[in-house]
Order: sequence, then structure tokens, then C-alpha cells
Amino acid sequence: MTDELTLRAQLESAWARSDSLFAMLAPDAFALRPIALRHPLLFYVGHLPAFAHNQIVRGALGGETLDPALDDLFARGIDPETEGEAPSIAQWPSIASVLAYRDAVRARVRQSIAAVLERPHDVLCANGRVLSLVIEHELMHHETLQYLFAQCPDGTLSRPQHHEPIGGAGRAAVLRSVGAGFVTLGARFDELAFGWDNEFGATRERVESFLLSDLPVRNRDWLDYMGEVGSSDDHRPASMVERDGRWFVRTVFGLVPMDVAEGWPVQVSALQARAYCARVGGRLATEAELHHAARATMDREDFTAHALLQWERWYPDPVGHAPASASAFGVEELIGNGWEWTSSVFAPREGFTPWARTYPGYSADFFDGEHDVVFGGAWPTDLALVRPSFCNWYRRSYPYAFTSFRVARDR
Repeated sequence: MTDELTLRAQLESAWARSDSLFAMLAPDAFALRPIALRHPLLFYVGHLPAFAHNQIVRGALGGETLDPALDDLFARGIDPETEGEAPSIAQWPSIASVLAYRDAVRARVRQSIAAVLERPHDVLCANGRVLSLVIEHELMHHETLQYLFAQCPDGTLSRPQHHEPIGGAGRAAVLRSVGAGFVTLGARFDELAFGWDNEFGATRERVESFLLSDLPVRNRDWLDYMGEVGSSDDHRPASMVERDGRWFVRTVFGLVPMDVAEGWPVQVSALQARAYCARVGGRLATEAELHHAARATMDREDFTAHALLQWERWYPDPVGHAPASASAFGVEELIGNGWEWTSSVFAPREGFTPWARTYPGYSADFFDGEHDVVFGGAWPTDLALVRPSFCNWYRRSYPYAFTSFRVARDR
């Protein structure tokens, strides 16, 4: 059971990180909509507190609305297939009013923590689940903000003290043999103090022997690929920019020359990753295959000790930077540095139940055959989100997240 002091500390820590991220933005930047498939940056300032209020105060405890208009305006983000389907709000509130709303929500949430924990027979409140739901939602959006920031114009963000990017060519991948075995996906509900609905239930699958690249595809590899197939919009990653015949890679703090970023894992959509794999005679691995390749005979602590996660730096590393991350099969960097596309369609596990009555559509709304599972975590992924049962996904046409891939082949 997670105690009250721990949950309070986790909430305050998540809020402090949110505030530090938004503080990096120039005062006039909140109206920017750097990705047309998402709302303007102001939305996220209001969405995080609105979600907390709607889940904890209104949802779990049945409390009153705080500001009906803002509670509803900021309730949920968008995930349209095309820019033309993305809704547009004619008039957004001022940043001052949204910050005042945020502070009022936080005061209410602080006052509600004890009341949540006093309802142990409510599945939403037992173990403080609804509090953990809000905390992890905030942590996930910290990563979302990074790939939104990476699409912003130069000068949008102030640059805090941080490590400089590590450059270099990295190491070219080689195929490794992954032996057959069994893997458990998901978990039983009683195994975790908190888990999202898609983490339950547990299913055991057999993985047949296959071949897998020991490292992800690099930016340099993708440039070579575009040299063969062309650099049209279908093939050009959203993370790459060409200026005056030179290639650059987008980062949170502006463009980085390709000679620095060439060894970083390439950031592409699943459709682009699938096309690359087909071109080289391979395929994407399944979710089960990557779980098996990563975690066979090795526990979570061993992996995260060598993984680039949780803002260790503000950039990815050249692939091959962490040989100690090699799994039992000699496959490296399966956790951290970049999420990896799988060929597995995001779908309910056997026994799936949307247990959170306040958020029944968290997963179910995306069981549409258009979203694919990603595996492993990226440089800004919080450690809390790399537990073995955690499942993340994106629309397979979406090119902006920190999503890379590696090539698999059948034996």
C-alpha cells in the first residue's frame, strides 16, 4: 500500500516538474500550436490540473465543479488522424486565468488526499489508485511536452543548465539470434498497487526464435535510406530538417547538425519504420518479441541501471553508448533512449476491464486498429513508466513522438 506522505510527495514532485517545464517557454509562446494534430501549448497548462480535478475531486469523491467551463475545456486532448480533422478553439482563456485555475485545483487536490485514502473499499481509491493515476498522467505529459517543444520555432524556449548533446556516429547494428521462450505480457490486478487498465490481465505467450538487430536504426542509416528512396514527405522524418543542402535534427533546444546527431536513434512514424524494414528484407518485432529479447533472465533493476531515461540528458545518445545494457541475447538499449515501434496493434489483453470509472476511455477509445504498441521508453520517460507491464502506444502515422525502431527477421 502506498502511504499518504509518499503520494503527497509524488504529486508535489510532478507539479514542480510541470512548472519548471512551462517556465522554459517565452511569455508569448503559450498560443503556439507547434503540432497541428495537438492543441496549443496553453491547453497543457490547463489540462494537467483539470484532469486532476476531474479524476480526484469530481470523479472519485463526487465533489463540485471548480470552473465548469475550464473543467470541460481542458478535460481531454485530441488525437485526430489528419490535420483537417483537428478541432480548433476560437478563443482560449488568458494564461493568467489558467494559472489561477491550476493553483485552485492543486489546493483542492491537497485537501482531498486524505478523503481518497479513507475509502479503501472503492477500487478507485484503494491504494490511492486515483492519485497514482493523476501522478502518472502528469509524468506522461512531461514527455509529450518535449516533442511539442522540439517542433517550436527557434527562441521559444530558454535553455537551462544541462549536459551538451553527445555526438558521434554510434555503432552500426548487427543481427543477434533470440532464442525461443515464453513471456508474460501485462499483470494480474492484485500484483500492482497501481496499473493502467491496459496492463491487466496477464497473458503468457510463446515466442519463437528470431533474429533482431542489436541496436536501433540511426539517423545516418535513415539518410542513406532516403538516398535510395528519395526525401519526399512520406520518407522524411518530422525530426529532420534540410537547410542549404545540410541536414539537421530537431531537439528541444533547436536544430543540431547531422554530424552531431547522426548516431542518434532516428525518430519516425510506424508507417515509415515498416517501409524501411521491408526495404531491407525485415520487419518490426512484435511486442512479445521485444519483451522476451529484453527481459529474459534479467530483472527491471538491471535494465534501468543502464538505460537513458528521466532527463539524464536533454537529448538521446548515439546508439551503442551502453553496452552494459545488453540482454541475455546480446541485444542492447531495449529500454531507454527512444521508444521502439512494434508490429503489435494496440488491443485489449484477455480479461481487460476499464476499472477506472472516471476514465473508461483511457485505452478503449484507441482500440481502433490504427494505433500500435511501442516499447522501452525514451530519454524523458519517467522511471515509473518502465515497469514490465506498462504499455504505451501511438497512432502509427504519428511522426512526432520519440519513437525509433530496430529490424527483426524470421529465422
